[in-house]
Amino acid sequence: MKKRTLYKNITSIIATCLVLLAFSGCKKFLEINPDNRIRPQSVEDYQAILTGALPQAFHLFTELYTDNYRYYDYPDFNNANIQSWLKPIYLWSDEYISNSGITPEGGWRKYYNSIYAANVVLEGLPNATGDEVYKSSLRGEALLVRAYCHFMLVNIFAKHYNEATAATDLGIPYALETEKEANSPYKRDAVKKVYDLVEKDALEGLGLLKDELYSKPKFHFSTTSANAFLSRFYLFKGDFEKSLLYSEKVFAKTTALRDLFKDYDTYMATGLYSEFAMRYCTAEQSNVLLMNHTLEWNSFARTGMYANEYRSTFSSADLRGKLFTFTSNQTPNYIVRKFRSQTPSDGQQYSNVALFVVEEVMYNAAEAAIRKTTPDAAYAINKLNAILIKRLRPYTALKATDFATNNDLLAKIIDEKNRELCYEGYRWFDVKRFNIPLTHWTENGVISLPANDPRRVFQIPVPELTANPLMEPNPR
Repeated sequence: MKKRTLYKNITSIIATCLVLLAFSGCKKFLEINPDNRIRPQSVEDYQAILTGALPQAFHLFTELYTDNYRYYDYPDFNNANIQSWLKPIYLWSDEYISNSGITPEGGWRKYYNSIYAANVVLEGLPNATGDEVYKSSLRGEALLVRAYCHFMLVNIFAKHYNEATAATDLGIPYALETEKEANSPYKRDAVKKVYDLVEKDALEGLGLLKDELYSKPKFHFSTTSANAFLSRFYLFKGDFEKSLLYSEKVFAKTTALRDLFKDYDTYMATGLYSEFAMRYCTAEQSNVLLMNHTLEWNSFARTGMYANEYRSTFSSADLRGKLFTFTSNQTPNYIVRKFRSQTPSDGQQYSNVALFVVEEVMYNAAEAAIRKTTPDAAYAINKLNAILIKRLRPYTALKATDFATNNDLLAKIIDEKNRELCYEGYRWFDVKRFNIPLTHWTENGVISLPANDPRRVFQIPVPELTANPLMEPNPR
């Protein structure tokens, strides 16, 4: 885990000043002050560091790997960025442009940047001045940031958790402290060790959170969003009873779902298309549990690669097919409506993206209910219908007799989850978990990603492999 590849460009707001965290060891930085730089001293200073490092949707490049996309050879529409930045990822190639924030290498670097900042906070808090309750809650949030980022990394750059092989499958390095010696090499920890440490950090962090301390809780880990994280974590681990347990903890606080009827009648029926996109992810949306902004290119809002074929699979009653994408004479293939750029004071363009929503937790609960030792099909169907009643016009409720087997119901859950969360970066993890084969179209024909293909695991970024002699690449 070389410092120059994992801990790069970390900036944090301390009080009202930007502070560059460009030091080889946190302890050394805090002990001396050679150039009168501003140093974190209070709990508020450390809150500013963590706030600046809260993870964004660094996983969105995974959507390019899925069956939600298709490349269309439209010379008049496709630009150089599509050809050079995005198309290699769409082709499941490891040879994409490096030093870009929207690639697997960018995701690797940014997640580890957030981990580094979380460790700075965890190491500095014991000596910080300020309220002890506030310090304890901030420690909890830093632990959850560290856990979440490692969880996303291991699910992108390592095999899916398999109880039989997780103890030996190569995972990713779990950083429990800041780097004390510059350019120290790190080995990959096993998938099981990563999961064990994620679980430890997340559970400890959840126990320390004090929601009442945050004026804008949807931009911080709260007890509700932390429970949503654990709902996903245990689902991916295959512990379906615990996934249900933490899903129900979310539902005890909120079951608020997005009302797409209201969205359609307010925005689509009146032609206010951009307004819908601008409001798709905001703190006022009751279904959003945790959100952040991400660089506009990360959302791929105008790539020209949203699959017309996938959109055509939505039924005429399903408002999601009409709301989430659009086309026109100027854009011969569909463009996503879920993201719109915001331009803050730094001049960059950002999109607001939700990291956890109530709908995902409902799909997690439905899947866990049907996959646990004693399946509960009625519970799973109830969760699906709770969402579909706000999606289908006219609405027809799902019934147990619609599914010959529990596997058929499971397939419906995974399909509905994609229709709800399409283009938000989650489809790939289900494709990987269920080993779903894929095909992608190019101007030269169709290429395939069959089940068990090693390319289903993203390659460790080349800069990391080059800089770190102990970093093992994934098989190819």
